[in-house]
Amino acid sequence: MSTGSPISTTALARLRLVAQGLVPGDSLPPPLRMSPDPVSAVRRMTALQSQDLPAGMLAVGVRADGATASGVAAALASGAVVRTWTMRGTLFLVLAEDVRTYVKLASARVMRSAASRHRGLGIAEEDVAVVRKVAEERLGGGNGLTRAELFDAFQAAGQPTGGQRGIHLLSILSHRLVLVQGPLRGRQQEFRLAEEWLPPGEGLAGDDALEYLAGRYVASHGPVDERDFAWWIGQPLGSVRGPFRAAAAKVVAVENEGRVLFCTPEVASLLDSRAGARTAVALPGYDELALGYPDRSVAIPAPYLERLIPGVNGVFKAMLSFGGRAVGTWLKEGTPAAPRVRPELFEELPPAAADAMARAVARIEKYWAG
Repeated sequence: MSTGSPISTTALARLRLVAQGLVPGDSLPPPLRMSPDPVSAVRRMTALQSQDLPAGMLAVGVRADGATASGVAAALASGAVVRTWTMRGTLFLVLAEDVRTYVKLASARVMRSAASRHRGLGIAEEDVAVVRKVAEERLGGGNGLTRAELFDAFQAAGQPTGGQRGIHLLSILSHRLVLVQGPLRGRQQEFRLAEEWLPPGEGLAGDDALEYLAGRYVASHGPVDERDFAWWIGQPLGSVRGPFRAAAAKVVAVENEGRVLFCTPEVASLLDSRAGARTAVALPGYDELALGYPDRSVAIPAPYLERLIPGVNGVFKAMLSFGGRAVGTWLKEGTPAAPRVRPELFEELPPAAADAMARAVARIEKYWAG
């Protein structure tokens, strides 16, 4: 079903803000309101990029009403949310029940792309067998080890871990569903055995997995198209086209600058509203609002691209957003016991927008304090 008239990029930005659960308050339809807790926020978003753990945790926190850092840590400790390598060879926070689906879909492709690097690091199947045995012996029975502790165990078994060899060994074991990352111990995450930490089940595979994840991506990131999904899931466009179209047949089409995009009926129902237009939010680096799409220009106006992604080299700064569009960056300052946000705006905001941004900044500081 199509909504008819094309939508502006400004409207597209605010609809994505709504879909991602970043608009507080109870004025939205219930399915679009901010999630009540961290686990619900991860379920809604499907996956949140988390190569930087504190940033990934904050990405969950800003999408859960009243969430704190300790609350997100509790979601990891409970086993409901885990962190592991999924699509695009990158770490994500996902629901434990979805890990097998993501990893099985991505593993072969990611490992093929990393094969030459593994050869360069001197990683052979015999080496993987050694570290797998070490991990299973040390982690069995519900034990957890940090990355440094696992590296020590690998070294003791004759497996060097320097020069990124160790992190690639952990990635291989994670892509084989031997390891996942679970509870925090201090500032580090513990690795756990997947077969002990994840709920039972095989997960989805092939087109079933792609259609399932496409539907969830549309709901959490839309309006989007099949090219957005192919990039996000890290699969060839030809592989995702059929499953994406099957998922898209159940939702609503909109048009933006000649592209047909898809979103849920609830999101589409807000086209003629101002939902999200006055929403200010402080987001961590690598947040899905900017990074969840191959085209960053919707969330980051062209004049600000270099300031958010210096050198356009893959490093995403923490972002201040108003109406779904970047208006600045922010830095964490203060002390470990009393951290503070220092905003760096790219433009002067009207008084109402400035007040909204001050509340958004205060929310981050409250998250850290909890």
